[in-house]
Amino acid sequence: MTEEVLKTTMSLCPECLTQIPAEFYVDPKTNWVMMRKKCKEHGEFKDKISIDAEDYKWSMKFTEEIGSSTGDGVSTQPCEVSSGIKKTSKRGCPYDCGICENHKSAPCICLIDVTNRCNLACPICFANASAKGYIVEPSFDDIVRIMKHFRSMKPVSAVLLQFAGGEPTLRDDLPDMIRAGKELGFLDTMVSTNGIRIAKSIEFLKEMKDAGLNTIYLQFDGTDDPEMWKKIRGVNLWPIKKRAIENIRKVGGITLMLVPVIAKGVNDHQVGAIMNFAKDNKDICGGVVFQPISLCGRISFEELMDLRYTTSDLKRDINKATNNVITKFYPIATSSKFTTLLAWFDDKPNWSTTSHHDCGFATIGIVNKKNEWEPIENYVEVEGLLKWSNKVFDMVQARKVPKPTNLLGKLNLEDYGPIADSIGKFIDSMTNLGYRQMMKAYYFAGLLRYVKIKKVIDSKFFNALTKMVFAPNMRTAGNFLLTGNMLISAMHFQDAYNFDLDRIKSCLVHYGVVDPENPARILEVPFCAKENSYECSA
Repeated sequence: MTEEVLKTTMSLCPECLTQIPAEFYVDPKTNWVMMRKKCKEHGEFKDKISIDAEDYKWSMKFTEEIGSSTGDGVSTQPCEVSSGIKKTSKRGCPYDCGICENHKSAPCICLIDVTNRCNLACPICFANASAKGYIVEPSFDDIVRIMKHFRSMKPVSAVLLQFAGGEPTLRDDLPDMIRAGKELGFLDTMVSTNGIRIAKSIEFLKEMKDAGLNTIYLQFDGTDDPEMWKKIRGVNLWPIKKRAIENIRKVGGITLMLVPVIAKGVNDHQVGAIMNFAKDNKDICGGVVFQPISLCGRISFEELMDLRYTTSDLKRDINKATNNVITKFYPIATSSKFTTLLAWFDDKPNWSTTSHHDCGFATIGIVNKKNEWEPIENYVEVEGLLKWSNKVFDMVQARKVPKPTNLLGKLNLEDYGPIADSIGKFIDSMTNLGYRQMMKAYYFAGLLRYVKIKKVIDSKFFNALTKMVFAPNMRTAGNFLLTGNMLISAMHFQDAYNFDLDRIKSCLVHYGVVDPENPARILEVPFCAKENSYECSA
């Protein structure tokens, strides 16, 4: 077999962090996708990107086809412009990004580290909390300035707000920050937490909920395995996690997302247990956001190959634990027009998941009436739905009007049994309304072609799906995840070994920071650019 080169990019030397060229290729011996690069001073470096070359190539192609990408696996949309005022990069990415003229996508998430204080000392801390030896905390006023900056971006502002750290719940004024974010118009406010304070103080959790908290991103690296917890977090946190989750249930109205950091040989055996825990707590849990661990510090190639846990390893372990519940792991960018369309239908600020195909994946695992996992494809033709969403999105962008005779398309209402009359009345009611409502009806009519209605009618989440189809918007899409439909996703953050500048250019998660050189200016720094601007010791 001959070696196949898939793409070239710019990366970093893991020793000196100098920007150097790199290429992705398929190793003919292992069928792995590898990255290789060479620093003039420190020599050659290699890293493992995927253990499944065919899946990797499918992901690249599918992102290009469905995500309307530029041809290099990077999805771009008309809403890609990030800010009215971009920073001119002098040294190049990732050294002084914030955002520079090379960035392709708009920030969806405004991420603010509100403190570097923490009530844990995790051996694998990605944030390297408290490493400075002194407290770093932006003032409340600066945090509000950051939020206002992200909300004022033109032509596309950030719509999701996430507070992190350190441990953000150590700030007593966190509820005030959440309230300020909601008042500024963020659609969803999230707190990333280890759960210790909300386990000990349901009152503080209530304060955050009353202030407008929507989602808890709970650090959740496994279930009842004390030794695993000690290795990964330094202490057995399982009792704390259970109390935190019970408090979330008692308070109500907050979506729980489980966020496991997966380290090879430490807790990769917990993937199935995490999935099942999410399933068993589906009344409050919207899903799981896996984060394969980033590797920092100097290690040999042999150590890197032994420690590297890729999203392809994760895909294998998810299906091993769930009897192959995921038939396809869709790159995040392939839902870019779908998410923008839902926001437009609801007359909310447009936002789009125009990320790089290597950033991660997202799909839905269905929990059926028997409390067993099933693939989403058993209920919906996902690829057809995405293509239909893209078509309607493009029509909306061009302000095209469908012909009245095409409003129902080829929809045969006889196929829809007891809800046929409701479908007909819904569509009829929309035909004489405004453009937004007309396009919603048109989208709805086409959407039904991709729903396997007989299977859906007999399912436990029929009502939730019906609400989403009749009123396609971000709210009903969110509620859909709390009726036995689990978001199964992954975000693989980069380190100096696998750093890919193409990914940085399309990052959706941006830190908001005060520019240390010009305190009057707020910077929007792509997540992996910030974490790789300096050496870390996580």
